Amino acid sequence: MIALVAIAAAAALWITGARLFVVETPSMAETAPVGSLVVTEPRTHYAVGDVVTYTHNDRTITHRIVEADGDVFHTRGDLNGAADAWDVHPDQIVGAAAVILPGLGFLLKALPWLILGAIVVEVLTRVRPHRRTWVWAVRLNGWAVVTTALTLWLRPWFNMVLVLLDSRADDSGSGALMHVVNTGILPILVDTTRLVSGEQATVLSTHQLASGAYALTPIPDPDLPARILLIVLCLLPFLGSLLVREPDAVPEGGVRVRPDRRARTVLLPLAILTALAVIALTSITSTHAAFTASIRNSADTAGAMNQNCRFAVTRITAANPSDVYAAFALSGTSTTSETDISGNGRTGTWRKPPTTSTSVGCRHDTPAQSVTFDGSQCLYVPGLVNDPNTFSLEAWFSTTTAPNGKIVGFGTSPAPEQEDHWDRHIYIDSAGRLVYGNFPDQFALISTPAGKNYADGAWHAVVGTLSSSGMRFYVDGTLVGTDNTIRGQTYDGYWKFGCGKTDFWMGQTTPSNTAPAFFTGQIQYGTIYTRVLTATEVKNHWLSGTW
Repeated sequence: MIALVAIAAAAALWITGARLFVVETPSMAETAPVGSLVVTEPRTHYAVGDVVTYTHNDRTITHRIVEADGDVFHTRGDLNGAADAWDVHPDQIVGAAAVILPGLGFLLKALPWLILGAIVVEVLTRVRPHRRTWVWAVRLNGWAVVTTALTLWLRPWFNMVLVLLDSRADDSGSGALMHVVNTGILPILVDTTRLVSGEQATVLSTHQLASGAYALTPIPDPDLPARILLIVLCLLPFLGSLLVREPDAVPEGGVRVRPDRRARTVLLPLAILTALAVIALTSITSTHAAFTASIRNSADTAGAMNQNCRFAVTRITAANPSDVYAAFALSGTSTTSETDISGNGRTGTWRKPPTTSTSVGCRHDTPAQSVTFDGSQCLYVPGLVNDPNTFSLEAWFSTTTAPNGKIVGFGTSPAPEQEDHWDRHIYIDSAGRLVYGNFPDQFALISTPAGKNYADGAWHAVVGTLSSSGMRFYVDGTLVGTDNTIRGQTYDGYWKFGCGKTDFWMGQTTPSNTAPAFFTGQIQYGTIYTRVLTATEVKNHWLSGTW
């Protein structure tokens, strides 16, 4: 029967084009909480506001369309602070969400295991099939054990996740601001904030553990009907056991044996204890709870350390390695090469053995050192890149020299003197302003406001992004300018730190034979991303070095 139902359901989905998806991340917030079942249907037309499921880089994503430009869509998760960094085309879209059923996704994920568990339990009942009470005792308790195990694994009722990139040290230094999302079906209480399924909040935690981490322990806070339902569900095996009786039989002497009621003396106390346990776990406020979300499963608490610059970068690669082209700590631990900390294996090559400095921008990283660029140093990433037009450039620097060479940039050769084309770079002009530029057949520049000299010997963080949404330039975690330019010059080239021609760029319209081709100062933590960093990510990366 089960097989026939499954075949019929599969046939119906195939005929209608409908598809089923289970939400596994909280990016759609309350619209589609974690554990929701999303039923999609194909359409001939998609519009702004539609929640669609599409494929991108072998991933299936369900987000809302927030912008449409002809046949190109931009999407965003309701929880996210910025649009996704990629374009979505109609042929990538599986369908629009026709129905979103919160919680049922957990059941769909658990269903194969529930069936397997039921089979195992049924096999165990065959050990003593002649005893009806034995058979049903094994069935009921076996089903309860299987369900409990799956509940502990999937955590459908009470769960919470920490949005780490949006969590940071409190500006006052009194604790950590932790961005949390309820990813369970039932409400939880986080400090004094009550969160329903999919709801988010930023909560200040001042409870610091001995390890230095700030801990936040949510408390289950279901409504009264939900508590009663949980008690009933937990009592079902006991109630079922009470209903099972051996068939009445009259012995040969004609005297009916009195039914054995000893089971009640055991089951009734267990039922009462179970009810009290459920009430306690869902009603009594304490510093710990049996059902909590965590990034530390053993402690059932969410903990956040004030992150450093290395963690800020590797956190992105852990989520999706393809989001980073190459990343370097620029600590000068080798005389010839620099390890790619993204894990993508694009080891950087030094032009000459590096000299290190104890002056650093990322104050909480180890080793606490940067590389000194003396006006003839360069770190380039081997491997030609074809016309990159979606990227983010990020680096920490310190200098007292203006004008100055490239902090990070792109060019046709690892050696600046052999370059034929150069753009996609960040440098310092003669007034000490930071400049981010691309060359789509003309100069496209974003400069920091006049009057602020960034060649001041202090450490600063720069991020320049380019995509179909245009150019954005951030300094010290703050957006300083945008431009509608969506591409750079067309050529194959190499990504580099601390070197590259700036001829013409210093004056924009006239040759500048004295324009510096090398940076003078210190650089630490340089990264090339293959997507656009969000404003929140940029801010948190800046804070990761300065808290």
